[in-house]
Amino acid sequence: QEQLQSLKTRVTSFCSLCQSCLSDVDAGVREQAFMVLSDLLLVFGPQLPRDGREALAPLVLLPDAGLQSQLAAFLMDHVFHHACSHEELSAMGTSPPRIPEVSPGMPVPPLSPPVPTEDSENHIEELHQRRVLLAGFCKLIIYDVLELSAASDVFKHYAKVGGTQEACPAGPAMAWGHQALSPPPQFYSDYGDIIKETLNCTRQINRQEWARTLLLSLQQQLMTELLLQQGPEIRAAEAFLEIRDLARRFSLLFSLQQLRNRPALLSMHKEGIQFAFQEPPGPGPGLPPLNLPFLEVLSEFS
Repeated sequence: QEQLQSLKTRVTSFCSLCQSCLSDVDAGVREQAFMVLSDLLLVFGPQLPRDGREALAPLVLLPDAGLQSQLAAFLMDHVFHHACSHEELSAMGTSPPRIPEVSPGMPVPPLSPPVPTEDSENHIEELHQRRVLLAGFCKLIIYDVLELSAASDVFKHYAKVGGTQEACPAGPAMAWGHQALSPPPQFYSDYGDIIKETLNCTRQINRQEWARTLLLSLQQQLMTELLLQQGPEIRAAEAFLEIRDLARRFSLLFSLQQLRNRPALLSMHKEGIQFAFQEPPGPGPGLPPLNLPFLEVLSEFS
C-alpha cells in the first residue's frame, strides 16, 4: 500500500506538471504535454483495476473538470481550428503542378508534373501530428477516461470533413426519407476516419448517452456558432444549413438496427423538443423561444 501511495503521488505530480505545460509558449512542448497526458490518463484510467488487477485500484487517475476542459480546448485550438485545411493540404501536400508564367496573348504551356517539396513534407508531418492528437483524445473517451459528452466537441466537426453525393444506390438511408450521403474520397484524408470510428465505438458503449451527445453537438452548433453570432433570424444562414446537414448525417447512424436505436432516438426527440421551447432568458414575455429553429434540425431524425 505504501508503494502504491508513493507511486500515486508521483504520478499525480507528473500529471500536474504536464497540465501546466499545456499553456507553455512553445507549441512543441504543448503538444508533447498533451500526448503524455493522454497516455498517462489512459494507462491509469478506469481500465487499470480490471481483469484481476483489483489491487491497483488506488492508482486510478481521473481528470477533474478543469483538466477535461483544458484538454478539449487544446484539441480545438491545435486540431480543428488549425489554419491549414484539407483543401490547402491537397493543394500543397504533393506540390501541385505549377503553372508557368505566361505573357498576355501567349498560349498556356503544359503544366509541369508534381514534384515533392520540403514544404509539402512539413504539411504532411503536421497533419499526422494533429491526427495523433485527435486519436489520443478520442481514446480517452472510448476507454471511459473522459465523459462521453466530451465527444460533442469532436462530433460537431463530422460534417465538415465529409461531403454529399447526390446520386447513391438505394439503401437503409433512403428508407428514412433523407438524401443519401456518401463520403467522397477526401472524407478519410484528414480526420474523418477517426471521427467515424469514435462514433461507432461510443454507440456501443451507451446508446442513450451517445444519442444525447449527438444532440449536444447540434445544440452547441446552434447556440455558439449561430444564435450568439447572428441573432434569431438564422434559417437562411449557410451555417444553419450546415447544422441541418450535420443532423442528416447523424440520422444515418440510426438507420441500422432501428429497433435497438429506437429508445435513444425517442429520448433525443424529447430532449430536443424541450431545448427548442426553452424560454428566452431575461424580461420579454410573449417572445418566441430563441431555440425554435432547432425543430427544423430535429426533423432530420424523423
